[in-house]
Amino acid sequence: MSVSFKNIEEKLRTESKKLLESGRVSIVLAYTGGYDDKHPLPYVARKAADAEKIIFNEYCTANMARYLVRYPRGTKIAIAVKAADSRAIVQLIQEEKVKHGDLVILGIPVYGMKNFKTEEIIDSKTTCGTCNPVLYDILLDKEVHGLHMASPYDVLAEYEAMDKEARWAFWKKELDRCIRCYACRKACPMCYCDPCFIDQNKPKWGEKSPESSGNLMYHLTRFHHLAGRCIDCGECSRACPVDIPLYLFHKKVAKECEEMFGQAAGMSIEDKPVLINFRVDDTDKILE
Repeated sequence: MSVSFKNIEEKLRTESKKLLESGRVSIVLAYTGGYDDKHPLPYVARKAADAEKIIFNEYCTANMARYLVRYPRGTKIAIAVKAADSRAIVQLIQEEKVKHGDLVILGIPVYGMKNFKTEEIIDSKTTCGTCNPVLYDILLDKEVHGLHMASPYDVLAEYEAMDKEARWAFWKKELDRCIRCYACRKACPMCYCDPCFIDQNKPKWGEKSPESSGNLMYHLTRFHHLAGRCIDCGECSRACPVDIPLYLFHKKVAKECEEMFGQAAGMSIEDKPVLINFRVDDTDKILE
């Protein structure tokens, strides 16, 4: 079984055009061409003719859910989503940042997406172990079944084999390379706080310039702010200009949350976020 990116692209254009022509939505969040095929750009189609500029290929990894919170409540929006992207929408609905009734979710079942920097297939690392969107209103291709997908946590094996001292040394070395461009924050659909804690001056929580202790404080705070909320799209790591493997820490926290609470972020619209939902059978391990 293979994925026809061109077929998905044509259906995405067709459905977007229909939705805009009918007035059912006022904008469509999707992708358009960049300076080459490896660098598609986030795109907002506002009229039917704009749909012709929409593209979809294996490099369209950007999580368009990142842009939903930029529009006023009540804006009617169609949005193209892959598996992890749909989890972000579920999480945003749970956190009451968007309403499903304001959205038309264009689901894209797909595998074989590529990291534009390395040409690496990213399915086993940052696509949450599934090919199919968990929530959609219109499906743009047949669901993918029968394809073996590695566990999203397999990539943690080497990291989990480290002792505490080695893990500390690993992250100290990695985070010391951070140039504090905040691309990770900009790429993340769950980083919608305005202002972000690091931008506040009264009180001032930390230094914004790149220096070791400030880098550690920023990233550890962000890591834990995303505990139980990260939907494993991997955009933070791909956006990082110095290639810090941020996804590893997010995956480790996500794995522990799933083990403790039996729930992965954004997998069911019926769930509540794990860290705001009290259940009498919850483990106290997180307090240890």
